[in-house]
Amino acid sequence: MARPKIQLNRKTGIIDAAQKLFAEKGFEKTTMQEIADHIGIGKGSIYLEFKNKDEIYLSMVERYALSHIENLKHQINNAKSPYLESLEKILINHPLEVYDMAIFRMQGYAALIHTSYQVKQKLRHVIQELHKNIGCMLNKAAKNDEIQEYKDFEVLSHLLHISLQGFFPPYDIKYSPEHRNDLSKEEIRDLLEKDLSIVVKIILSGLKTVKYEHVE
Repeated sequence: MARPKIQLNRKTGIIDAAQKLFAEKGFEKTTMQEIADHIGIGKGSIYLEFKNKDEIYLSMVERYALSHIENLKHQINNAKSPYLESLEKILINHPLEVYDMAIFRMQGYAALIHTSYQVKQKLRHVIQELHKNIGCMLNKAAKNDEIQEYKDFEVLSHLLHISLQGFFPPYDIKYSPEHRNDLSKEEIRDLLEKDLSIVVKIILSGLKTVKYEHVE
């Protein structure tokens, strides 16, 4: 049975308020009472929707991830030739946008580490659909004589995604603000972008010359 509209609006309002407060004060310093006060409801009303602050954060990250993936699919489906060049831009910008969300807008990196796996599990079907979209884009690149022909572009897309996992949360120590006291968050982002560009260019360059056959 569908939930009453007022309950859905309350849940959305709680997530919106939490996102604003997390960005201003950080996840750890924001209290459930402050979230309740921000939207003018009792703290007990929040617990009707969420068990704790971590659950609010998980819902917030999940909402962002779903929106971000849908935007990615739109970019991929509307990409123009040369397709490999368009894909390169998408593959570089995608992790950078996630970094901006995680580090600058949500201010809750420690919480993100604990929720990232849960979000990936809940959005597994959406991520699989994204792999199909990228596979279709690679197929277009092949038909446009930009890369070699492959037996299964969706599998190739999945392998491409795996190769870039180190550029997503939870981050390697090299890109983690909690471990890099020698660099500002902006400098870490620049480092992430530089390394990401190198890796993406190497991978896509390889697709132009290396013949890959998927073995069942």
